[in-house]
Amino acid sequence: MSFQRHLMHFYEVIHLNRFDENAELRQKRDRILERLRANLSTPFDWFNQGSYAMGTGVKPTDGDYDIDIGIVLDVDHQTHDPVTVNGWIHKAVDGHTASVEWRRPCITVNYQQSGEPIYHVDLAILAKDRHSGQLRLALGKENSAADQRAWQLDDRKGFISAVASRFSGEDAAQFRRVICYLKRWKGEHFASEGRAAPSGLSLTVAAHSWFQPATTGPYHQRTYDDLGATESLARAIHRSFAQTWDHGQNRWVPRLSLKFPNAPYDDVAERMTNQQMLELHQRLEKLIACLEEARVKNDVAPLRRAFGKDFPEK
Repeated sequence: MSFQRHLMHFYEVIHLNRFDENAELRQKRDRILERLRANLSTPFDWFNQGSYAMGTGVKPTDGDYDIDIGIVLDVDHQTHDPVTVNGWIHKAVDGHTASVEWRRPCITVNYQQSGEPIYHVDLAILAKDRHSGQLRLALGKENSAADQRAWQLDDRKGFISAVASRFSGEDAAQFRRVICYLKRWKGEHFASEGRAAPSGLSLTVAAHSWFQPATTGPYHQRTYDDLGATESLARAIHRSFAQTWDHGQNRWVPRLSLKFPNAPYDDVAERMTNQQMLELHQRLEKLIACLEEARVKNDVAPLRRAFGKDFPEK
């Protein structure tokens, strides 16, 4: 059985369009930008970021859509405190909705309906170096200690460009689809709260590192094989775990390091605990087993176990 038709249908069900293709998301973004223009005395520029900018957004299983915007202020990071600058943004959008959170890496505007979260918009506050053009992310909450305040080099725009140029044509389309499949798998098998789940960014960084296009058939009649590409990527991620000694538990545990390929070049999976890493390693094994079982038995049931009820039965 070829599962490509099933996977393409599944992708259409779970995939979210980019900002400029989704009127409701675009409206939410534009209203926040209008409020910033009205309430900020400092000039700023902005850009779409995150999964919507890269075309890898999926409908969340918990209904809370995460929208990311970069706000680039015309300020000198050497003479401005990052908490002060974050405070400008918080003050400008405070009251736009019933809940506006000041977090260390961003200001989050929450939207609710009947008491339930439906959207949250993360505003990452950045300063552009007037000489080098490099961007720096303002880190710090109100009353943060000195060691929790920083202007961190940040090239998320470069990463968005790197993802866009990693592959071309139909290879790029398969690349984005497979990232979406893994994000939905994550949503089905990990809690949405806390850091127990690998972040969407972590899965995207992994795909940027290890994804390879997969096709079947002779070149002039080849068709794309999303099942094979997903299994290959899952196996590549699983192979990349290294054994690390857990001093607290006195045992070896598998741990995955995912280095962001642009500034700040950090490990985007670093905040996951050893126990959470162990669970990720085990769940990847189960995902690989489901993908292999589907292929061997020509059966969609294992794929529904992996990806949830939105995966088509027929």
